Amino acid sequence: AVVAFWAVVLVLGGLASARISPLLSNTFSVPGTDSEHAREILEHRFGQRPDGTFTMVFRVDRATPAVVARAQRALAAGARLVRGGRPGRAVAASPHVVYGDVTSELNLAQAKKPTDALLAVARSVGPPGAAFVTGAGPIQHDLDPIFTQDLRKGESIAVPIALLVLLGVFGISVAVTMPFIFAACTITGATGIMYGVAHAASAPTYVTNLIQLIGLGIAIDYSLLVVYRFREELARGLDKEDAVVRTMQTAGRAVIFSGATVAIGLLLLVAMPLPFMRMMGIAGFLIPIVSIAAAATLQPVLLYAYGHRGTARKRILPGEPIDPERGLWARLARSIMRRPLAYLALGSALLLSAAVPAF
Repeated sequence: AVVAFWAVVLVLGGLASARISPLLSNTFSVPGTDSEHAREILEHRFGQRPDGTFTMVFRVDRATPAVVARAQRALAAGARLVRGGRPGRAVAASPHVVYGDVTSELNLAQAKKPTDALLAVARSVGPPGAAFVTGAGPIQHDLDPIFTQDLRKGESIAVPIALLVLLGVFGISVAVTMPFIFAACTITGATGIMYGVAHAASAPTYVTNLIQLIGLGIAIDYSLLVVYRFREELARGLDKEDAVVRTMQTAGRAVIFSGATVAIGLLLLVAMPLPFMRMMGIAGFLIPIVSIAAAATLQPVLLYAYGHRGTARKRILPGEPIDPERGLWARLARSIMRRPLAYLALGSALLLSAAVPAF
């Protein structure tokens, strides 16, 4: 039942991830400012939104009255393609440039959609020469593929590095796959919820980057902690089921409290008086919440499914001790416990030196 549930989350969240981009837009408005007040007046009294305005620009050989008239026809044709669109007046800005606006009540996310159709009309109906469509919506329309490409590029760098780190820590083991299964389910789950939120409120493009960044980090962090504890319980002679229970009583509890702390910290962004940052806070809050749910349900099932064979490993790091109690981290932990005040002072000094602004 648990596996079936997360499989459904994975599929539905994956579909939402593929469709969320058109709903996202970077609106940096600040409530209460003069510019926001002016935008509200334009919208409520004149039926216009600055982020829903499209500007057609034509580069022509010569801005004659006939050329301007043809540009006007292109504006009229374009306005019919936009819900609530109204053509403005075509103006010759210079001997070689003619432009005009199509105003509407569309918000920024909605204004991205008609961009290609308006560009086609500008080129087919407008005067001979080069034609362009600009404005907040068209600019965002052209930026979306760049954001998507950057996200994929980041993934292509981060995932192989994460895999190398996991191989170094886990060794050659099937358990290396657990963080990626965990991340796939939690990232798509949080993105699916964000897909619903984006229908109700304007959400910035960066929410998908934030969810993937935090989701991958949490998945690796929690999987390392849980798998290591599971191995320890198996090494103590517990059977597979009892080892899972004991792991969740100890490492599982730590993971859930850690996730709750991360969620609360990111949720504090909602208190900021900036809609852009509030939506970032909501996105940041969703991924640790979904990760907590996965840690409490999916991870125990994965541990049980992997069992002794799946979590067994072949060490690949040179000089790695077979007994973890004799390793570097065990020696460091014992050293810290013997001299806690000295390490506290050293750690505090490093943090304070990093926090001091450079002038």
